[in-house]
Amino acid sequence: MKIKECVKVISGAPMEGVSPLPEFRTREPSFIKVGGEIPDKLMEGLGKHTKALPYTMQDRYSRKRLPLRLKCIVLENEYLKAEILPEYGGRIYSLYDKKLGIDLVMRNPVIQPANLAIRNAWLSGGIEWNIGCIGHTYTTCDNVFCAILKDGMGNDFLRIYEFERLKSVFWQVDLHLPEGSRQLYSHVRIINPFNKDTTTYWWTNTAVVDVGRTRVLASGENILSFIGDEMRYERLPHVDAMPGADISYPDEATRSFDFFIQPKREDECTWEASAFPEGSVFFERSTPPLSFKKMFCWGNHYAGKHWQEFLSDKGSGYYAEIQAGIAPSQLHDKKLEARRTVEWTQCFGGIEADRDKVHHKDYYKARDYLGSLIDERIGASELMELDAMLGKYADMPIPNNAIIHDGSGFGALEIMRMKADGDGDAPRSMCFPQATIGREEYPWKYLLENGVLPYEDKRYFIPTYNVSDKWLPRLEASLDIEGGRTWYSLMQYGVAVYEGVDGTKYATDAYSIEDRDKRTAVAERVWKESIAIEPSMLAYRNLAILESQRGNVRAAEEYYDLALGCEGAYDDFGLASEYLGFLAKNARYEKLWSEYERLPENCERADRVRIHASVAAVKLGKIEYLEGFFSKEHYDIREGENTLTDVWFEFCARKLAKERGITLTDENLEALIDEAWEKCPPDPSIDFRMSFDRSIKYRG
Repeated sequence: MKIKECVKVISGAPMEGVSPLPEFRTREPSFIKVGGEIPDKLMEGLGKHTKALPYTMQDRYSRKRLPLRLKCIVLENEYLKAEILPEYGGRIYSLYDKKLGIDLVMRNPVIQPANLAIRNAWLSGGIEWNIGCIGHTYTTCDNVFCAILKDGMGNDFLRIYEFERLKSVFWQVDLHLPEGSRQLYSHVRIINPFNKDTTTYWWTNTAVVDVGRTRVLASGENILSFIGDEMRYERLPHVDAMPGADISYPDEATRSFDFFIQPKREDECTWEASAFPEGSVFFERSTPPLSFKKMFCWGNHYAGKHWQEFLSDKGSGYYAEIQAGIAPSQLHDKKLEARRTVEWTQCFGGIEADRDKVHHKDYYKARDYLGSLIDERIGASELMELDAMLGKYADMPIPNNAIIHDGSGFGALEIMRMKADGDGDAPRSMCFPQATIGREEYPWKYLLENGVLPYEDKRYFIPTYNVSDKWLPRLEASLDIEGGRTWYSLMQYGVAVYEGVDGTKYATDAYSIEDRDKRTAVAERVWKESIAIEPSMLAYRNLAILESQRGNVRAAEEYYDLALGCEGAYDDFGLASEYLGFLAKNARYEKLWSEYERLPENCERADRVRIHASVAAVKLGKIEYLEGFFSKEHYDIREGENTLTDVWFEFCARKLAKERGITLTDENLEALIDEAWEKCPPDPSIDFRMSFDRSIKYRG
């Protein structure tokens, strides 16, 4: 089997750069509300902990689509054709079954970024590889390395790989589609080459077409369900929150929700499948430790449909997600011990099934029937044997001439640091050419070679950050070297200290008030020293975030004002947008509107800036602005965010008060908003509500 490279032209909105601002995590721990009894084992390692740094935010895109010429890597045999997009995280864009005559996964006809990932931008459709921490991963809209190798039978296979900077681990996905195979195989490795434990995360996310009566079946039966803000332990196919619904059918869900299917035994080869209405089936099966499965759906309410349309091209992108992970849920961390590798094999394929049997009203009869078909196609013992064989191929080194697409230069940079510090061994199965080290990596390469960071212009600095504890000692030592104590080095050191967290511990265990306060004090001191040397927008802004997270609103506002007074503060819309959001959160509406009115065009036209302005406009009665605002197309809406409809309903409530000659108070405004919810439906283009219950804001 030969792998082909081609150019695929897809209508889409291109990525337009990254934010220059470091995105700090929240400072408080996030605890999960538990309903009912949960087995003790499933409480271990539980805790939400999402960090964007050291990565920058990908919040620069629009809904203006162009013909995008994208590199496409094609794996094809007589049964299947897989198309991979290396510029979008190595996502399997499509998986076509020639015998069934269908795309097994949802093939999105457009490239439309939207605000759903850790770094903001995300695409729906296909098969996505998620590593790091909860959320759609750092490289989902970024380049990854791809190389073509040969297996022991002379077939080409594709290796997708990268260095994950948050947890400092290396990962690779080997895709195999040999001649005669009815399944596409992925062999995945996560490698911790260091002498220190870490935690990690993995979920393979597959979007399957759901235009109604698609059924999700799986080998397990006990689930962790997440509905609203509560986790419960329940049994398929029903959940307490949706009485009478068979949740194996996503279109019976009255709300957006997800559940995680627990294996009967952790050593079994579990499977999950999507049975389509006419009887054809997509399935995936995996070896341990990829034993846990998940289903997510948007729900059958209007906004759930709207989200799917928003992410695709009108009615062409309806889907549900079936996922596979290495921990009981996406809110569980997984320990990866020092100098250890975790790996598994997962396969993807299609089966023609008896329609009536896979849609039998008895969930378990349907499950057992489909399980027998999957066993006939690829049994557990056969998959384990393939895992052993593919594991040997996963050791194969990559010659330089085998690389067909470059990822980030941070892998090469990390290997330079490892050699300099005598810290760990670079994975022999991956190749990170020095030539990939570029502008974003330059300051850190300079630090390695010269002991200090380079001087950066406070207006035209390179937006790059490094918060790894492997780099912190070197960064700290640089401050005591002649020429090493600059506005830029102190700013970077403060970011690294403030954002640092113990990655060896589970999310809830990693939180320490004492450690938080110590880090905050150090960051505050060095950012103030940075300003004393050379005032900069970044250092002032970082102090504003620090004070805001402390709850000191007035001090934060003063620092934001100083930041915006620095040269170049409005070169990019990021700082202005963040400040307006801060003012909205703290009900500083007059000032928000005043700031908005004086923004230069490059800042004013940003969608997030206008959304923040709408919050002030409704409070201040700026009717003309709001009428124009609601008629515009918006693109920077976060999953679960209700800002647009919240502003709409208050706008309608205030109009009702004016029509009736009512003097508004906090109490009667809420009553009028309730009335507007019932009588003033918003235009579909602004309705992204995950629930129509006002008391439930997200995944109701």
